[in-house]
Amino acid sequence: MARWFAFGLTMFGTYILTNTNVNLFYIGWFVSAIATGMWMYFGYRDKDVPRTIMELCFVVLCIRGVINFY
Repeated sequence: MARWFAFGLTMFGTYILTNTNVNLFYIGWFVSAIATGMWMYFGYRDKDVPRTIMELCFVVLCIRGVINFY
């Protein structure tokens, strides 16, 4: 069930980031960072190292997005 919640967060964050309202981009990046952190945990739990590292890189970029847009 947690994976579906992470998927929902991913879709919500993507919706906000693809919207034309630039003032909400930091919220989209924040939601994406939470969802990606969840996917990173799932990859770690599944012992899928390449996916975990990829998600870790994206979490760092999401946090960068929050800082740059806020």
